[in-house]
Amino acid sequence: MKRGLLKNFLALMIVFGMLSACNLDYFRDAEFGDFVWDPSLAVPIGEISYSIEELFDELNDAGASVGTNNDNIVTLSYTEALQSQTASAFLAVLDQSFASGIQSGVDINSPGVSSTIDVQETFEYDLSQRSGELYDSIFFSGGDFDVSFASQLGADVDFTMTVNSLRERSTGNPLVITGSLTQGSPNFNANNSLADFDGIFVEDALGNATSNKVLVEMAYTINVTPTTVISSTDRVNFTIGLTNAEFQTVYGDVGTGGLDVNFQVVNLDFFRNFDATGIRFSEPVFSFVFDNGFGFPLGIDFRNISSIGSEGQIVDLTGTAIDNPTIVAAPTTENVGGVVQSTLELNSTNSNIADLLAVQPRKVIMEVNAESNPTGTNQYNFVDVNSLLDVSVNVDIPLIMNVDNLIAEEFMDFDNGGDLEEARRLVFRVIADNELPIGGDIELEFQDAQGAVVHTVSERPVFSGAPVGSDGRTTEATVTTADIEFSNEEIRAIEGATRVRIIARLATTNATSGDVVRFFSDYELKLRLAAQADVEIGVSGN
Repeated sequence: MKRGLLKNFLALMIVFGMLSACNLDYFRDAEFGDFVWDPSLAVPIGEISYSIEELFDELNDAGASVGTNNDNIVTLSYTEALQSQTASAFLAVLDQSFASGIQSGVDINSPGVSSTIDVQETFEYDLSQRSGELYDSIFFSGGDFDVSFASQLGADVDFTMTVNSLRERSTGNPLVITGSLTQGSPNFNANNSLADFDGIFVEDALGNATSNKVLVEMAYTINVTPTTVISSTDRVNFTIGLTNAEFQTVYGDVGTGGLDVNFQVVNLDFFRNFDATGIRFSEPVFSFVFDNGFGFPLGIDFRNISSIGSEGQIVDLTGTAIDNPTIVAAPTTENVGGVVQSTLELNSTNSNIADLLAVQPRKVIMEVNAESNPTGTNQYNFVDVNSLLDVSVNVDIPLIMNVDNLIAEEFMDFDNGGDLEEARRLVFRVIADNELPIGGDIELEFQDAQGAVVHTVSERPVFSGAPVGSDGRTTEATVTTADIEFSNEEIRAIEGATRVRIIARLATTNATSGDVVRFFSDYELKLRLAAQADVEIGVSGN
C-alpha cells in the first residue's frame, strides 16, 4: 500500500513491510552460520514503485496540493484567501448639516397699506469628508434630507427652497420645498428620502466647475399688512441636513487612503513534516491575486512581509519588489460593476522569497499595504455599493531544490514482537532502483512503553541519489543494496518494544557542493524487499 511522504514510506518499508511479512515456517530446516545472503532461502516480500508525486502526496493533508508545472517538475501549491474589502468599509457619506438665514433687509413700521416684499439668496456649502474625497456625484440609495425653517419676522412668509444639487432621478429636476411661515406658526419641518435622488456637486454658486459643492436657493415673500412691523435684521432661518446616507455609486476622486489588507497569515503546515534545517527551494513563487472592483488604481506595498521559522527566527522580505509600490489596475466608469484582476508576483529574481522559505516557516505574516490612487496614476474614480477588493495568494514551490542533511522523523506503533518468538536471526534486504536525485540514510530506535530505547539500528544508506546531467535530468538510475540484520540478542530486545522511531536523513545529488536538482514527474523509486531468517522449531516425536 502506497502511503505518501518519504518518511512514512521508510517506516512502512523498514518496519511493517518487513517484519510482519516474514513467513517463519519457510525456514524450518535452515541453519545460519556467518551471514551469507542466499536468494534460494530468502522470502520475497514484494516490489514497491513510487513516483515523486506519490512520495510527497501526503502534503495534501497539510493544505498543499501536489502537481506539476509546465516543465513537468513536481510542484507544491497552496492557496490562501486573504480577505475582502467592501465598499461600505472603504467609503461612507458622513452625516452633515448646514444652517443659514436670510435677513429681510427692510425696516417696516405700520405702513398703513398692504404690500409684498421678495427676498432671495443662493447658498453654497462644502460636503464633509472622511479622507479628502472630492465628490462629483452620489447616486443615493437611502438616507434622509431634512429641512427646518423658523421665521423671526412679524409677518406671514411664503417660501420656496430649491436644492439644485439634489436631482430627482426620474425627472432630473431639482428638489423643491415650499411652505408658509405665519406669525402664529413660524416653524416648518420637512423630510425627503434620498433614495429618489442623485447628488450633483460639480458647480459652485458662480457656475465654475468644482467638486463637493451643495447649492441651495432660498426665496421668500413677506406679506406686509398696514400694521406690520419688521426690522431689517429680522431673519428667516433654515437648517438642511443629510443623515444615514447610503449610496449606489459615487463618482469623483476618493483621494489617497489605505485599504485594510493587513496582518493576514498563511499557514504552511507541510513544513511540519521536516526538521528545521537542510532544505532550500530555489524558485518559489508567491502570486498575489487582486480582484479589484473599485474604480481607482491601488498601490501595493509588500514591505511588511516576513516568515516565522519553526524555531522562532524571523526573516523579512527584501528585494526590488518592495522598493516601489506596484500598481493594481481598476475598472473604468464604463465598466461599473466589473472586476479587473491583477497578479503581482514575488519570486527569486525580485525578492529574497527563497530565504523566507529556507527557515521552513510555520507561517508567513503578510502585512500588505494597499493605497488608493498612488502617485503617478490619474484615473477618474468611482465606488459602487457592490465594489469589492478580493485578495488571495497562491504559493507555488517547484521541487527545484537543494537538500543537505534534511531530517524527517516519524514514530510508529510496533506490535510485531509476538511474531519473533521463534526467530534466532533475521535479515532484511532492500534493493533500491532510484531515478530520483536524492538519497537517504535511516536510523531505527525501538522503544518500550516507557520510551526507553531497547535497541538501535545504526544509520545506514537505503538508497542513493541518481547522477544529474547538464540538462538537469538524472542520467541513469542508481541501484543500492541495503541489509538490516537482527541477531538473536537483538530480536529478544525488540520483542518488548512498543514503538519505533524512524529517522531519515536525506540529501540531493551533490548537495554539499550547493547543486540544485529538479524533481521531474516521471522519476520513480523502485524497491524490492526480501527477508531471510534462522528459527528454532520444536519437533515432537512420534
